[in-house]
Amino acid sequence: MNTKFVATLVLALAGSTVFSSAVRADGFFIDGRAGRSSFDSGNDTALGINGGYRWGAFGLEGGYTDQGKSDPGRNGSSGQHDGIGLKGWTAGVNGHFNLTPNWYLSARGGLFHWKADMDLAGSSRSAQFNGNSWYGGVGAGYDFSERFGVGINYDIYRARKGDMNFDAKTVSVSTEYRF
Repeated sequence: MNTKFVATLVLALAGSTVFSSAVRADGFFIDGRAGRSSFDSGNDTALGINGGYRWGAFGLEGGYTDQGKSDPGRNGSSGQHDGIGLKGWTAGVNGHFNLTPNWYLSARGGLFHWKADMDLAGSSRSAQFNGNSWYGGVGAGYDFSERFGVGINYDIYRARKGDMNFDAKTVSVSTEYRF
């Protein structure tokens, strides 16, 4: 990701809390995500669910994501495979920064405890890998009420083992309910 873009986004997020008079996103929340994951070797449907608590603009979250399964192809120097599936648990921090009473920017990041299943080419065997790494993302959306909003997000889920890269980049639509 471009460093200037990230710096601009961080400044925009920080500045938005100063000028905002929008409805606060305090309290417990749950959100669901559905979108398109992109691996080095293909794309699939990604699904996720998160829950957490926010104090003002910042909060803690935990959730689960299934990034789907990539198409057959090559995975770096690891050789041929017939697809890679990636899923895992997340635990981290998030922000919900109101630009206007309804429009917002969001950011999230934290620990990603992942599991990757790789189908080996030319056989009915598979290999499993797991580890701990990170996830992070940004988004924008619209709050229809104090309790409900919809957003679009870009997230990266880092998952690597040695020279094998299972990373997924995801564009998704999310719905959030606050209570």
